[in-house]
Amino acid sequence: MDSALTLVDKKPGRSVTMKDVAREVGVSSATVSYVLNGLGKVSPEVDERVRQAAQKLGYTRNLAATALKTGRHNVIGCIVPTLMSPVLPQIMRAIHDRARELGFATFVVESETGGEAEAVQVLANHGVDGAIAILEARPEITDAPLFPIVVLDREVAGLDSVLCDHFRGGLLVAQHALALGHRRIGLLSGNPEMESSRLRREGVVQGLKGQADIVWEVEVPLAPELPADALAALATRKATFVASVNDTVAMGALNGLRSLGIAVPYDVSVMGFDDIAWSSWPVFDLSTINQPLDEMGRQAVDLLAVRLGQPEQPARNVVLPVNLIPRGSTRTPGGP
Repeated sequence: MDSALTLVDKKPGRSVTMKDVAREVGVSSATVSYVLNGLGKVSPEVDERVRQAAQKLGYTRNLAATALKTGRHNVIGCIVPTLMSPVLPQIMRAIHDRARELGFATFVVESETGGEAEAVQVLANHGVDGAIAILEARPEITDAPLFPIVVLDREVAGLDSVLCDHFRGGLLVAQHALALGHRRIGLLSGNPEMESSRLRREGVVQGLKGQADIVWEVEVPLAPELPADALAALATRKATFVASVNDTVAMGALNGLRSLGIAVPYDVSVMGFDDIAWSSWPVFDLSTINQPLDEMGRQAVDLLAVRLGQPEQPARNVVLPVNLIPRGSTRTPGGP
């Protein structure tokens, strides 16, 4: 059907309806509803045609009427431990963009340490349909969630989750160190109760087993300011390669080594994990493990949209691949 005729057929001043979009595409109103509510029940081709027609005709949903009819407000909550992390903004942007494509608004709440129950209540009070959450090591809110939750960066029994292959990333760190010829490794590890930190460490340890020695290990907070015991370990010069739990810790190691007069990578190599935007800056030039952060955000929104439409389906756990990004902070020990 010609789109111009569809526009002429509408009475002046009348809002575009799902029926108008359905007539434009040549599908049922139910199909249009499936697409615009993100229920995932149509083919990608039909999905695209419906969205293009809705945009062309200027269709906008009456969210108040939709909420009264369906009990849904088309709002996704996001629970993050802090807004200061250099990793989370990229994930949040991907969540926002994908949510908008599916017709959802987003509402971000900072939980801080131990404040997840309060964050959930805030979201519930504002009528979110579900949430995407980065949770503490032992989240009590998952025992009987008030609404569907997709968990980022770790698995929680009974809930959908999206995470990267942290163990594989740890193996890649170990393989990179060994390939360069390093045999004395220092570890700046994270909280072992955090699944991502634990799996990264396990991957490094497993990859080095029988081929190199871990000459020291210090558990550190996920921040660029290294504690005194970590600086003391760096000062021993025992390690020729320092594997850090994430990029911000690695940047702290770079600063600490600089303050000690130890040159990177000539005296010691430093490796991060995450591939945040800053890691490629010349001042850091940090070798690291890349996580597909944009894909994490998009996959989380897609899982939540499907969960809202099909609440009884089994929980899904999506594990995304990672890859090595070698840069100037690592090299052969004692090389020219």
